[in-house]
Amino acid sequence: MLIGFLVIFAIYISFRVGLDIYESFYIKEEASKDAVLMERKEYLEAGLYAVYKKIIDVFDALSSLLVVVVLLSGGLWLINYFDNNNSLITVFSYFALVYIVSLPVTIYSKIIDKKFGFNKSSWKLFIIDEVKKIVLFAVIGGAVFWALIYFIDNFKKWWLISFVFVFVVILAINMLYPIFMTLFNKFTPLENEELKENIEKIMDKVGFKANGIFVMDASKRDSRLNAFFGGFGKTKRVVLFDTLVEKLTPKEILAVLGHELGHFKHKDIIKNIAMMGVMMFGLFFIIGNLPDSLFKELNIQKTAGNILVLAFIIGEVYFYFLSPVINLISRHNEFAADEMGAELGDASNLKSALIKLVKENKSFPKSSKIYSIMYHSHPSVLERIEELDKK
Repeated sequence: MLIGFLVIFAIYISFRVGLDIYESFYIKEEASKDAVLMERKEYLEAGLYAVYKKIIDVFDALSSLLVVVVLLSGGLWLINYFDNNNSLITVFSYFALVYIVSLPVTIYSKIIDKKFGFNKSSWKLFIIDEVKKIVLFAVIGGAVFWALIYFIDNFKKWWLISFVFVFVVILAINMLYPIFMTLFNKFTPLENEELKENIEKIMDKVGFKANGIFVMDASKRDSRLNAFFGGFGKTKRVVLFDTLVEKLTPKEILAVLGHELGHFKHKDIIKNIAMMGVMMFGLFFIIGNLPDSLFKELNIQKTAGNILVLAFIIGEVYFYFLSPVINLISRHNEFAADEMGAELGDASNLKSALIKLVKENKSFPKSSKIYSIMYHSHPSVLERIEELDKK
């Protein structure tokens, strides 16, 4: 059982690393051809940035492999020995190991982002953000893990109860997401009254009610452009990055928000939640039926903490190989949302906005088919523009 588990994980890591290397060569080849959507210099820079990100992804995959090797080759037994099988400490020890091993990759990623002009955050702000994340994780994660441990220790069908509990927690976190964001960013009401009025008009057309339209000071950390709708119910709000407001025209902003409203109109968020619920149910079913032989081969007891650690490891592989299904559905939804964006904000404005997003975010516009299937929840901008032209 253990050998089979290790073989599957090795295949997973090998596939990740191999795909990143393959994509790097693909980008290098495409970058040697005529530039699209960008000037030649921008095109080459975007290609170089994409290759750097693939290198980071390789190191990230190898850090995951290192964690699993350490844990399954005696590390988990050692943790249990020192914490006397205290399940909560076991789980936090696992995440501490993951954090420590992946921290150099995170720091290197920040350095690369600074090299290409994205990362505007000081190292002081980076450390403050990390401390906030750790505290939040300790408080919220601690409460969630304690509940899961209680379910495992006290209920025969603990995996079913745990699935329902985690699903509800995820919904609650999405609802409270705008509140959590205020711990890291400042949100100010949109001052451009004309733009605000026009945004409210297109929201009314699809029946979207929001508790305000805000501008987020994203530029103090990153120069990339973005916008999103956050929260559920009364916590819903429209959030524009200050970088987006600065770089896009009001009409282009309306087209981008029209795209996001397309997701609301087509109930994509509800569909995604339902799809995630089905997949999570499958994962909890697998975890709830792990054989005793696996724990014996690992020389550890079948405690709640050990079950959860194995759940996190298995979940990483599980969701990775389900990603093609998730991405396929997501790309279909993106085309439909673009159609709504073109309807609410005009196709030409949406196209010019997409091109600006590609340039400002240094997004290399081409990708291999296999890489897109595994990683891209959005169609390429080239595909999106082609589809807009067809319609």
